[in-house]
Amino acid sequence: MTTALTETLRAGIRLLGDAVVLGLWVLFLTLLFLSTGWPIWAFYALLLGGVAVYVSITASWFESDDP
Repeated sequence: MTTALTETLRAGIRLLGDAVVLGLWVLFLTLLFLSTGWPIWAFYALLLGGVAVYVSITASWFESDDP
């Protein structure tokens, strides 16, 4: 495979993986907050906080080799 095709596939796989993980986070929080009746501001705080933590952890996993 060419380098461009390989990089495109890697980006697509990473995007799909990120979408699955973040979708599961949203589903978990939604079900938790619907079952407990906690305030909506806490839902959004945990949603944004969870996404920020996920991005900060996974950002270094796929560092570009470009100078």
